[in-house]
Parts: sequence; C-alpha cells; structure tokens
Amino acid sequence: MTEVLIVGGSFAGLTAARELRGRDVLIVDRSPIGAHQTSACALPVRIAAWLGIEDAILFEDSLMHISVGRERWDVRLPEAFGVIDYERACLLLAAQSDARVERVRVTGREGDTVVGADGERLTANWLIDASGWRRVLDASGATEGRDPHLVIGTEDHVPTALAPQADGFGFYLEKSLLRSGYGWSFAAGDHVRAGVGSFIKEPLQPAMTRLRERDDLGAGREHHGGAIACVPRTPVDGNVLFAGDAAGHALPITLEGIRPAVFFGAGAGRLVNAALAGTLTAAEARSRYRALHAEHLGGYAKLNRIQRLYRYLPEPVLRRLVTRGVGQPTRGDGEVAFRSLRYLDVLRPELLPALP
Repeated sequence: MTEVLIVGGSFAGLTAARELRGRDVLIVDRSPIGAHQTSACALPVRIAAWLGIEDAILFEDSLMHISVGRERWDVRLPEAFGVIDYERACLLLAAQSDARVERVRVTGREGDTVVGADGERLTANWLIDASGWRRVLDASGATEGRDPHLVIGTEDHVPTALAPQADGFGFYLEKSLLRSGYGWSFAAGDHVRAGVGSFIKEPLQPAMTRLRERDDLGAGREHHGGAIACVPRTPVDGNVLFAGDAAGHALPITLEGIRPAVFFGAGAGRLVNAALAGTLTAAEARSRYRALHAEHLGGYAKLNRIQRLYRYLPEPVLRRLVTRGVGQPTRGDGEVAFRSLRYLDVLRPELLPALP
C-alpha cells in the first residue's frame, strides 16, 4: 500500500511531498503540476529561498503602495516580497520530491478510500488533502463554490507596455472599486498582475472594469480567478490531514495563501514522516497537527472579524486605520515603515521546528 497519498499538486501538497522525500508518496491532481495559477503569487523572498524556488521570482521589492481615495502611503516593509512564475515555482518544488504524480480528478472519499471521477479507488496509510477550497476529502462531501465563507478574486496579466501606471506592489482600498474588498497591481517582469478580491462575493467584472480605467490598463493576455478559503476548518479527520485552503488556511484581509499553505504543508509532511518512522504514533501525529492548527486560531479570528466588518467601513475610517497602522500618508519621495511586524512573523515555514 502507498504510504502517503496527497490530493493536490500546488504549494501545500508539494511542500508536504518534499518533507516526505524517501517515502512512497503519490500526488494526484486533476491537472498537470503548475497548470492553473489561481492567485497573484506573491510571498516573502526568504520563504522562496527556503523553498528553493528563487529562480521563479519575476519581481521583488520591499516597498508597498497603499491607496485609499486620494491618499497614498509608500510603505517600506522589513523584508522583500517576490512575485513568482507559478508553473516554474511548482515544477522547481516538485523536483525536490521523489513522489509519483498521476492525473486523477478526485471526487470524494469513502472511508479510507479516495475516489476518482473515472472509477479510481486509491488507498494509503496517510492522506493529505491539499486540494484547495474544494476540500474534496471531507467526509461530508466537497465544498461548493456558493459556500458563504469563501472569498472570491479575479486577475488579469497585462503586458507592461499596456500598464503605464504600474508601480511595484500596489493595493487599492477604495470603495469606488469594491464595497467589501480591494484591488491590487503587482509588477511581474514583462507583465503586471492586476486584480480585485471581494469578501462578500459582489460582482467582480464591474470592479475589474473600474480598475482598468483607474490605472489605464490595456487588454490582459491571461486571466484567472477563483475562490479563497480563509475561515479555518477541522484540520484532521481520521487518517486525513487538511492543509492550505482545504483547511481554510489562507490569511484573511490580505488573502495571502502561499505562506500558510507552505507552513501547514511542511508541518503535515513532517508529522506524517515521523509517524511512518515510528518516532510518533499515528495518534500523536494527528494530535500535534491539530495543536499546530489551533495555535493560530486566535489570529485568524481577529483578522476574520475585521474582514466581516470591512464592508461597513467608509473611506475616512479606512484612512484613519491605515494611518494608525503605518503613519501619515507620504508626500513626494517620503516613505513610512510597516509597523504590523506580528503579521509578518507568523506562519514562517523556515522557522518551523523539525518536529512541530
């Protein structure tokens, strides 16, 4: 029997597989590795280095621009973030694992058996659900797109020549774009990734039209979008560990997904590896993973509370909140320092203990 079956070949699943190198691991995904980007794909450069995917970085900077109405803050972060080529990053990460990869569209689970759309029935000693927001191994069935807890986003890749106002990492907290959400514009080498995300599932295409008008953006050469799960869910069910969006691990408000996916993917992989080696019992591995998840629930609760209230905050209040967080709006070439260091300190996979 296969030792570990991982459902999902993106960051959470591939990181878990890397931690399980040397084990009999099978990754199944409905698409080829790296085929479907679903986010802006930005993460701290130090995490990219830890993952061994630095060659996938298209742009990096430590300066972030926040706009609320006519006010703008140029915020200097304590570390650089990078925008990555999703396919290249996934392939680099997959190359560090010796897991087998098969294309299977998983539709659910019957007890300890993973069921595929074409009649596949797969078993393993351990299962890791890294399938994203669909959470396909949930005993009660996969999550549907209309689930009210999901956040939605969409993004265009616009050639740099057609994005004259693009300027590094830009965030637009502007009610003229979205009632409850924000827009962004990230430089990415030969193109700009411009998109919008809504916390309440309001229509996105009108917001994208307004963003294009705001930044004088030309036609995109590529488009993608999808749902994001940032409300934590049960991380363990029998011999199944859920990681990344499958466990609601995307960070609320910012919707940052790669950092938490990698953190919990690494944690799941290390604990399963320890159980297979006999260092931990299966029960101890499950208990430790539950504890790792629970350790961060307080932070998720606070961010989700702000996210729920966001729709009710007018721009003057948003401006006051940003000023409280980073200082007065910048003028000319001025910069302000990012004060919310706690946000950047959590869920750091490079600081995860060898045995979480």
